[in-house]
Parts: sequence; C-alpha cells; structure tokens
Amino acid sequence: MRTLVAGFGNVLRGDDGFGVAVIQKLQAEGSLGDDVELMEVGTGGLRMAQELLGGYERLVVVDAMTRGGAPGQLYVEEVQSVAPASEVDLHLAVPSRALAVAQALGALPARVFLVGCEPLGVDELTMELSPLVKGGVEKAVAEVRRLVAERPGEEVARRDEMLQLLYWLEGEGFAGSATLAGIARFLTWPEREADSVLSRLIERGDVRRRDDGSSEFELTEPGRREAARRFAEEFTPLLAQGHGECSDPNCDCRTSPGGPAECRSRQP
Repeated sequence: MRTLVAGFGNVLRGDDGFGVAVIQKLQAEGSLGDDVELMEVGTGGLRMAQELLGGYERLVVVDAMTRGGAPGQLYVEEVQSVAPASEVDLHLAVPSRALAVAQALGALPARVFLVGCEPLGVDELTMELSPLVKGGVEKAVAEVRRLVAERPGEEVARRDEMLQLLYWLEGEGFAGSATLAGIARFLTWPEREADSVLSRLIERGDVRRRDDGSSEFELTEPGRREAARRFAEEFTPLLAQGHGECSDPNCDCRTSPGGPAECRSRQP
C-alpha cells in the first residue's frame, strides 16, 4: 500500500515543529519500506498536494493539534471527510487546507490518518519542543509505524469490537468482567493485543480505567455514545424490538445514538 507520511509545522515556533520532528526521527531510524515516503512538509502544504499526484493509497499527516487536551496528549484518527477548498494559498500551513487542495486535484488517497500532539506553546520563537511534546515524538513514531504496517480496516475493526464488548458488558451488568484478562477472554484475543487496543482507546478518550481501585476499564461518555452507535449499526437488524415498541415514553432509546438496540441490550 503506497503511503506518504507528511510532517507539518513551523520548526521556529516551538511545539509547532512536532510533525517535522517526528519525520526526522523516522528518517534517522531508517526506511519504513519501499512503499513508504517520508516528507517534511513544514508550512508548505502545497508540496504535499503535488506529491500526492504521484499516486498514493494512504496518507499519514503528523502535526501539532490544539484540541484542549493536556500538553503532550496524542491524537490518532482516520479522516472521514474533507471540506472543499475555497482558496489556494502557496503555503497551506494548515493540514486541512492542504487535504482540501489534494481532494480538488483528485489526488487525495482513499485512507487518510492524522497523528497529532497537543502542544504546550506555539508562539515563542524557539526551535526546542517542550519536554512533554518531545516525549510525544517517540509515541507518534510508534503510531506511524503501526499505521503503516496494518492492513486496511483491521485496526478500525478491532477498536469497534472492543467498544461494543465494553458497551455490552456495561449494559448486562457483568461486574468484575471488564478487566484486561476478562476482556481478552471474551474476545479470544491475546492479552497483549487487548492491552494495545485498550491503550489506543484510552488515548482517544473513549475508555478509561475505573477510579474505584479495581482493575476494570469503562467507557467515557464520548466512548459510550460511539459504542452505542456502533452497537446499533451491528445488531439492530438482528433485534425484534422496534423503536415504537418500547413501553416507556421517557426511555432514552428514543433519543440516544444507540436507539432501540441500546434499549434492548439493557433489558434482562
């Protein structure tokens, strides 16, 4: 799968140089394979759009991303849609605008991933990353290697399966089952694989460790909404109960993302 890994950012603006730092680290460690190209985009996103005209099936964009998390927090996600380009800037320092231009050129790959890090500061004139963001470089390198190595759809499928299981365990009230060992047993996965997927879901903010001193995991509120939606997509066709069959007019199945599947999953 021909892949371009592109690092954005201004290396003169502290943590804004995160994306370039990740590319430099990857270059220092050696090739990711004959089908993977590494590019220091910097603030010249038009170069990335032009490079994509050469034909790529996957793109990984690495950049500092301000989303309100703690400095150094990593974000990894797949881009589902790209807004149309309204103008063309020769610099295109913002990845979303570079992606829009690539889309307008018909060069946007079928799979586009973002690997971002919450910065501490991007306004100070310095070439040094803050300690927390510098620590995120190694984690981002590992995520890029994982994305490049995975088969299409495999990671997304594992994440969905994990979310659905945690949602089902919560709905059924299986106390004590959402431990690493219990989850691995339910999914028939090796514990190392289950731990890896859980770690990525924790980084995404969909899962957290319970704060009651147990070794169990639980869904966060955003994770619960996403799990309910996935659960409904997967199991609604198999459930006999329809939306209008719930006898409780105040039941949250009438407004929740999970709909009747969520209601059904919580019934004995």
